[in-house]
Amino acid sequence: MQTFVTYFIVAIALIYAAWLFMPNAARRWLISRLATVASASQRARLVRLQASAENAGCSTCKGCETDAKDNSVRPIRLHRQ
Repeated sequence: MQTFVTYFIVAIALIYAAWLFMPNAARRWLISRLATVASASQRARLVRLQASAENAGCSTCKGCETDAKDNSVRPIRLHRQ
């Protein structure tokens, strides 16, 4: 039983990692295919997921910030005693 629980956890982690590293085009294609076979109650959720697939993964990186940062250089002053 513990082996099956471990396999299940590893499978879920593998699916999650594949989803994160999947290109946006493939992600949108997969969501559209899932929406055709999903029930009506799940379609709204999949449509929201497809709309947010454009910027998935970019919310935490902050590598593309447009705000200019204060990069003023200040010299270090040494005082003789």
